[in-house]
Amino acid sequence: MKLKGFLLSSIAALSAFSFNANANDVSFSIGGGYPYFVLPEVSLSTNEGTQRWYANYKLGLDDGFSVGFEHALTADKKHALGLVVGALGVQDDEADCGDTEDSLGTIIGCGFVEMFDDETTNGVGLSYSYLFSGLNESGWRVRFELGYGEGSDSKEKRADGGVSVSYEF
Repeated sequence: MKLKGFLLSSIAALSAFSFNANANDVSFSIGGGYPYFVLPEVSLSTNEGTQRWYANYKLGLDDGFSVGFEHALTADKKHALGLVVGALGVQDDEADCGDTEDSLGTIIGCGFVEMFDDETTNGVGLSYSYLFSGLNESGWRVRFELGYGEGSDSKEKRADGGVSVSYEF
């Protein structure tokens, strides 16, 4: 519950910033990676295109939302470092299925539980992006995320991360 409050507070703080944006500063991208296979994202360019705020939905072994901020590190805006809050990665929650010698139904049921017992790690992390055309430009991007948080169901504290490839329109 503490983490949910922190995430909501972070989102509220990010939305409190005032942006000097035009209609053409909003972009959409779609991508995939691991552990999230589908990543639709909307972003807002700021500070003359050298920074961007984004929000995305991550769907894969589990799902989650995240928001973040990226800042270009080089003049050509191909390298960006950022901060991400929300879904960072997915791990097996290692739920115990109990004694599987009871019946065939229990064995089959435990097999399904084991296949789908992954849970999202929600927390705070850092991101690095390589953008083939530059930050806030149409083109391909590779992003790595790594952070620390807690499991959505188990509440276990852990480090987690992921990688994605996406195309910004």
